[in-house]
Amino acid sequence: MDIPEECWELIFRFIDQDDHRFLESLSLVSTSFLSIANRVRSTFTITDRTLPFLHRHLLRFHNLKRVRFHDFHGDINSILLQISLSCLDLESLDISGMQCFPDLKTKMSSSMKEFSCSGVLELRENDIVSIGVCFPSLQKLDISYPESLPSPVFDSAIISLSSNLKSLLKIDVSGNNLITDKSLVSLSQNCVLLREIIFRDCDFVSSRCIEFVLSNSRCLESLAINGVGWRPRESFSKDAFLLCRCLSELDLSDSFLSDELLRLIADAELPLKKLVLSNCQCLTFDGVLYLLTKYQTLVHLNLEGSSFLSDEMILDLVVFLGRLTFVNFSFCAKLTGVSFFNIVERCVSLQCMRMEGTNFGVEDDSKELGVVKSRIKSLYISGNHNLRDECLLKISRHCPFAETLAVDHCPAITGDGVLEVLRNSGELTSLDISGCSGIKCVDALDFELPKLETLRACGTWIDDQALGLISKRCPRLLRLDLKGCLNVTSRGVKEVVQSCTRLREINLSNCEVDDGIFIWMVCANPSLRKIVPPCCFSPTKELHKFLLRHGCVICQGIP
Repeated sequence: MDIPEECWELIFRFIDQDDHRFLESLSLVSTSFLSIANRVRSTFTITDRTLPFLHRHLLRFHNLKRVRFHDFHGDINSILLQISLSCLDLESLDISGMQCFPDLKTKMSSSMKEFSCSGVLELRENDIVSIGVCFPSLQKLDISYPESLPSPVFDSAIISLSSNLKSLLKIDVSGNNLITDKSLVSLSQNCVLLREIIFRDCDFVSSRCIEFVLSNSRCLESLAINGVGWRPRESFSKDAFLLCRCLSELDLSDSFLSDELLRLIADAELPLKKLVLSNCQCLTFDGVLYLLTKYQTLVHLNLEGSSFLSDEMILDLVVFLGRLTFVNFSFCAKLTGVSFFNIVERCVSLQCMRMEGTNFGVEDDSKELGVVKSRIKSLYISGNHNLRDECLLKISRHCPFAETLAVDHCPAITGDGVLEVLRNSGELTSLDISGCSGIKCVDALDFELPKLETLRACGTWIDDQALGLISKRCPRLLRLDLKGCLNVTSRGVKEVVQSCTRLREINLSNCEVDDGIFIWMVCANPSLRKIVPPCCFSPTKELHKFLLRHGCVICQGIP
């Protein structure tokens, strides 16, 4: 029976998410498969490992739209020239983190819509100007946090850039710490379609400039700034937020926010869906309460570092937070499990929650819900030193659909507690138990974890015996981080590499493994793509070449 082409396309898309290499093999089967692969494959990531196959990919996949450089240490100009000669109609180019800014005059597509050069080491004024000249159709641009300090980018470059980018919708100029009000004013005046502006850590931008952008950029939907209110005698007028009628996302992290400013935002009655007030000074409960009563349709709220918040205050606030899908109360040191269960009960649409570094677990009789089953898929409760097995078990019973769970650096948790969580969490794909010194063993792991793909267990007491159990019970494991697991030796590593046939990344930093194991690992498990060896290990050029031929890299650092 013939399978419809639409079904094959769904299969190809699923395979492409797992491993891009397989699409090339499938494209060789037939012209029909090649056609489907061309439709599915739109992104190519260039690394030292994929460089040898670049020419072959460019010849075979004609519909690539997005190219990203990552872990690449070669000549970026020669690669961009090769791409331009392939006549690809690229829409997105990402060179973030590269050692130098390339020559964009290599006949790259002038219809480029997205360009990112965040964290580039050598970013100069003429580079910024060339972006506007070479890519006049850009809609999204990220030139944030150049590595050179202080940033060598001045207002003149941003003014020139803005005059050429009439279609710009989003820009991130964060970390260019020498630009002033002139840059933001020129962007607001010249790029009239701007919907999102991000300018964190731009110390010479004043509140007057921010107010101008809010009133002049009538299409603005998202604004992210920090450091608001730190300057003496700096303030906003009563009408500051009244004209930005499209603003749905506001990020004022690391600012000095008075109740007066919060009232201005509240009374403007904006269509806010996302509000980020993390690590702000001068916040008060009254100011936050008034603000949230006006914006009861928020879906994203971040109040990280609001140390004044207590369990009683959270009980008053959650009344207005019924539509939240994301909330962050990390490092609110007074909050306990009482707040957690109140939030879970009231915020029925919640999918992601962060309560790291709180007082979670200090309560003996935290409220436990009846039959409430939360929809939370991602739960981050790391760094809660009082969190114990009993409380963790309650959490797992009410969050049975969690796919990501981070309980790292919770020293009171034991192996028994983690095992009970795993029994209750059949949907779990990612687990982080790093730094949980109370986990001595997992001998009772007598059930399969069919969906677990990522396990981080840095600095735990996990040994070869535990690795043997993990290798038998986690058949879909893709990423394993064993950094600092001093009891892990080559014997345990061999068992997990042989049994977990889908394993792609493994971190063995500070593990007791033999130098000669790495060639064996790649031969025994062809799916391996990245290996982090012990710190004292120095790979030879021959080993690097051998691993690259097998599609794997060995490097220092977390995979």
